[in-house]
Amino acid sequence: MDTRKLLIPVAAGGLVLALAYAWFSPYLALRGIQRAIQGNNPSALERYVDFPRVRESLKAQFNRVLLEEASKDDTGFGALGLMLAGPMVDRLVDAFVTPEGLASVGTGEAPQQGDLEAVRDWGVQRRGFSEVLVHRKGSPGEGLVMERRGLGWKVVRLQINLNKPE
Repeated sequence: MDTRKLLIPVAAGGLVLALAYAWFSPYLALRGIQRAIQGNNPSALERYVDFPRVRESLKAQFNRVLLEEASKDDTGFGALGLMLAGPMVDRLVDAFVTPEGLASVGTGEAPQQGDLEAVRDWGVQRRGFSEVLVHRKGSPGEGLVMERRGLGWKVVRLQINLNKPE
């Protein structure tokens, strides 16, 4: 058999496999996250989550909301509150953004209180080739934002609605 005739099907097959992997790889990462959470395995979860980047992103979101609320205050107490709340936000985010806290995002419960089996109901919403949102069913606007890292995926921020109506 001529090697050129063999080269085309092999290249086409490789391309199909690469495209299939590119499409299904966020689901594979999601499955790894689910197993790590259900198995209560923080070290396995750390392979899928960029915890420092998630913490910084969440702190920035909270501080933005605090600044917006403080700017609405004409009395000056808003600035005082902002000054007092900033360090507290940092400590709360550092305490919450842990493997256990991340699991609570998927269950909708407080850390250490949620049903870890609820992470089975997570879904994936594509936002392009290199970004997806992993969300709980019924909350497609909130969840874990994952970005492509080489051949794998990593959670880089939490998307939560901090301005919920009362």
